[in-house]
Amino acid sequence: MSDGNEAVTGGGAGSHDTNPAYSGFWIRLAGWLIDVILLALVSWGIVNVVYFIALWAWRGQTLGQMVANVKVVRTDGSPVDLRTAVLRYLGYLVCVLTLGIGFLIIAFDSRKQGLHDKIADTYVVPVPSRPRRAAA
Repeated sequence: MSDGNEAVTGGGAGSHDTNPAYSGFWIRLAGWLIDVILLALVSWGIVNVVYFIALWAWRGQTLGQMVANVKVVRTDGSPVDLRTAVLRYLGYLVCVLTLGIGFLIIAFDSRKQGLHDKIADTYVVPVPSRPRRAAA
């Protein structure tokens, strides 16, 4: 019975060739690149989900929305809660699955809602500017 530590030789089961076949640089590099890409996609996906949901639920804004001076609110004007943020993110996924058509709807909707906004019952609105204080 094998303990899995023998070199693979290309022979049948129980073959113990004294000249084993070794895997070269390029095939090992290819395997490593596949692993790195898959790990990056999974890691990016998790970070992406947490980023959007957490910031929408916390402030109603992502960093990009803060710079653009807009925020997400419920259609009744109340702040976004965790449930709404999750629904909105799931709506983002639906928009992606429609090849972006769910996002394109924003350009033609009277309330500027994308499919994700309609699913989550949200609007994106301008943040009111704060009045500037006069210099003393």
